[in-house]
Amino acid sequence: MNFLESIRIGWRSIGSHKLRSTLTTLGVIIGVAAVITFMVLGSGFTASIIGDIEADQEPVMMVQTQTVPEDGFGIMTVDSPIYTESDIAELEELDGVEFVAPEGGLDVVQAGTDDEQVTGVIDVQATTADAFEFSTFVDGETFDGPDEAVVNEQASQAFEANLSAGDELTLTFEDGETETVTVAGVVESELGDQTPPTVYVPAEPYYTTTIGTPDGDEERAYPFLQVGAEDLDAVDPVQEDVTEYVEDESHAAELKQDGDEIEVQTVEDAIEQFSDIVDQLTLFIGAVAGIALVVGSIGIANIMIVSVTERTREIGIMKAVGARRRDVMQLFLVESVILGVIGALVGVALGLAAGYAGVTLLEWPMAYPLEWIAIAIVVGVSVGVVSGLYPAWRAARVDPIEALRHE
Repeated sequence: MNFLESIRIGWRSIGSHKLRSTLTTLGVIIGVAAVITFMVLGSGFTASIIGDIEADQEPVMMVQTQTVPEDGFGIMTVDSPIYTESDIAELEELDGVEFVAPEGGLDVVQAGTDDEQVTGVIDVQATTADAFEFSTFVDGETFDGPDEAVVNEQASQAFEANLSAGDELTLTFEDGETETVTVAGVVESELGDQTPPTVYVPAEPYYTTTIGTPDGDEERAYPFLQVGAEDLDAVDPVQEDVTEYVEDESHAAELKQDGDEIEVQTVEDAIEQFSDIVDQLTLFIGAVAGIALVVGSIGIANIMIVSVTERTREIGIMKAVGARRRDVMQLFLVESVILGVIGALVGVALGLAAGYAGVTLLEWPMAYPLEWIAIAIVVGVSVGVVSGLYPAWRAARVDPIEALRHE
């Protein structure tokens, strides 16, 4: 039987049972649409974050400790103070290093002005003025003394009357002590709305966390370091030197816990790691959504078996006039593949529409996951083939004599 003739007959059979065919492909449509929607949202989210980071690339890198969570999914940053003042001093002496700015969290439970108190949502970090060497200030400038602070845009907007340079801010610590600082500047957030509200104060005198070093001394130690290179061209060699020192010679290398790893990440490294994590999460969610494809394949198989039963006499007539087993098998396989392809194409269109609506609502850029669109179409064809194999084989084995007697 001619292949085009098989397509024509298969399409005619599908068209004669429009409602049944629509319901049959619904599982495939939902599965493919869900996968494409999640891929569009994941790609849009990644593009949004990466776009914000890449807009103003800076010659800086973060030194931090990371570990793999117990569930084995992703990478977790360890907030452990292991980078000592001695480590900072040694890093500052490396060629191409412009500055080393430590960063550590403070136990602040409340931040407030004379008119408003905000509890629990504002993070307070101790650092040095060098940390803002390449930052953009939307108001004011970096701090220049223990009685000043820098806030990011999110922290500024956490108050009904947005904080601005010159405003006073009172910080309440866990032990009940309070400190009043003047906002010296409002810094632009590198990650946009994804950045938590943060207040930055000078490490001296607020940061007091110490640790016993391998040398037997007691020194202040921080969980994070920001290392600035002299320029973008110096980033790669500085990263190599910093990595070599912190992994082989630093106090941190001896103070870190077993299973933890010290990472020296540039902006590009952070982007790559972030993309990998988002891709893993998106793939996991997409796989869950893909369960609907299994349901869809069962639906196609079921309806094709019903179709074989309904068309037993037709199959007998075809065989009586010379149709071979492979012709009958081809006919039913083509019909099931058509259902799978229709489900995949409609699912892709629906998924792109839902994804576009989602990224538009969230104000993320639209990213078309072309590889996943291709995969969805291949899956649709595969679902049709797999679902139609048994019904097609069953149809091919129908005895023409018995089929002609069938009413």
